[in-house]
Amino acid sequence: MKTVPIFAGKEKIYNEKMLMLLYDFGPLTAWELTGKITNTSKVSLHPTLNKRLRALEEKEYLQRIDKKWHLRFKGILTVLIIRPDSKKWNNKWEEVFAVKEKLIEEHSKPIIDGCNMDFHSALKTMGLSLDNFTESVELSKKVKQLIDNGRINFDIIKEGTLFATIIMETIPLEDLLKIYNFKS
Repeated sequence: MKTVPIFAGKEKIYNEKMLMLLYDFGPLTAWELTGKITNTSKVSLHPTLNKRLRALEEKEYLQRIDKKWHLRFKGILTVLIIRPDSKKWNNKWEEVFAVKEKLIEEHSKPIIDGCNMDFHSALKTMGLSLDNFTESVELSKKVKQLIDNGRINFDIIKEGTLFATIIMETIPLEDLLKIYNFKS
């Protein structure tokens, strides 16, 4: 497997630990993460972790909501790609997914004129629903193939572009047209 760039170099250890901890425990503050990573002086490690958290946020792996750090789509996929087992995420993420799903459904509109499906419904139909663990594991395998084949650089790709790439690379056009009931 090609390395996801955030797991190369000296930042690898903390990046991996922070993503895994968030996956396993749900949203955490920077201080909570610091406490789970070390039993030594939290004060000396905290600035380093804050720097890493901001870098991961800039690359769209994480998002800070209030004082807690949340995994984004790329963050969850990254953990599923690098984790040797397929351990299910912490149940706290189910609540986060439910809130986000409700917001998306409230604001979704048809994607294409003549299409009777909004973006969120289309993703679910394509098996790209992140709130389903089994589908997420399968999706992470597809993304890993895209990384291994050099089709995407996971460190620099934006979330919207990642979605579009996954859709275009994994779902045949005729299936997309059927899903959208597209009328030509």
